[in-house]
Amino acid sequence: MTNESSTFCVGRFLIDAPAGSKLSGGNFKYDFLRIEPAKEMSSDQFTQEVAAREAKLRSAKHKVEPSLLRTAARPNEYSRIFAFWEESFITAVINIDGYRWVNDRRFLLKDEVSNDKQEFGLNRMQDALSRLRVRADAEIPAEPGYCFNGGFIANPKWRNEEAAIDIDIAGHPDAFVSVWIYPLASHKKDRPLLERMGGITQALGNLATAVRVLRKGDRQIGPYKGQEHLASAPNSGGMRGHAFVWETQGEGTLDMPAIKIELTTGHQDSNGNPQKTTLTDQQAIKLWDDILNSFRLRPTGGQVKTGAADGVPQPPLPLGELVATGKACPQTGWWQTSEPGEVEGGRRQRFVAGEAMPEATLLGQSSIWHRLKGDRPSYRKATVWKLVGYDEPSSAATAPTSPTPPAEGPRQA
Repeated sequence: MTNESSTFCVGRFLIDAPAGSKLSGGNFKYDFLRIEPAKEMSSDQFTQEVAAREAKLRSAKHKVEPSLLRTAARPNEYSRIFAFWEESFITAVINIDGYRWVNDRRFLLKDEVSNDKQEFGLNRMQDALSRLRVRADAEIPAEPGYCFNGGFIANPKWRNEEAAIDIDIAGHPDAFVSVWIYPLASHKKDRPLLERMGGITQALGNLATAVRVLRKGDRQIGPYKGQEHLASAPNSGGMRGHAFVWETQGEGTLDMPAIKIELTTGHQDSNGNPQKTTLTDQQAIKLWDDILNSFRLRPTGGQVKTGAADGVPQPPLPLGELVATGKACPQTGWWQTSEPGEVEGGRRQRFVAGEAMPEATLLGQSSIWHRLKGDRPSYRKATVWKLVGYDEPSSAATAPTSPTPPAEGPRQA
């Protein structure tokens, strides 16, 4: 875009919008830790909040243990970590909440681990809190790390990230941009964007005549090969708006994630009333091209090695080695889940030594509505993985390691 633009940092990426545009929402997950929206508060308010939280957990009874609280940690004066049972009847999954207060702002990170991985979860949480700092929306960090609304986690490498933001476009109250990033091969759509959009158009029947397709086709943004679909259609008030989308399904890795970017105009106001768009088709397309072309990886000050740790090669583990969900992968290679049925990404998947073994995502039967949206019902289940093959030394592929895309993504048009 021109120099009259605002730059937004999301995860490891940057995107520009017209100057004065503002963030209006977002969902973030760093290394499997869900990041809650930050809250403004004093240090005294922070101390009172975490004390009240600890007291409530200690006073609540559990069916097996004395209380819901399993342990409370205090890494420093302004950090607290609680490991606890969410309900009195739960005995398999432990919740871990990490609090940190910095410069009149309280941050809260949330995690879930199996009951035999509590120490692992506590260490992961403490590491993330120690790297966290406040960040203004306009600040673009120069060092490696992960951006989220109001904060930054400085780190040269991590295993997983998800991010989703909304940006309200300055000067156009009916327009906003949404960005989703999730490096999950297991959530790759079964059909490319344009095929799915064609199926939706057929399902609309006679209503499809009200939709004007302004442009569609393959489109590459930097190294990311994707497709775009630009359409104009009436909103609920009978006024025309725009629904532009670009999507790349990625390769299921941090470097080549799945990405979706949307521009919506004619969106309803804060009272739920439909609005007339202030943009012509040509203006909307120009705005779209400027924003989409600005999407890029955030440059950092140095090259950081993100592969497996260097060292003397170790003898491979024997085939048939078993590892449960949540434990560290002991051997780079191909692992097969013990779960029957259809599994996202296949029952046989590749994992890298050191990363956490994931749950298996089992696929259910699709309803008509699921097929229209190009989605499929699924649920996660802890499993046991068996080593069934060794990796080739030259292989550069990486496996999916995260269970869910952003649970509550940005607004939908």
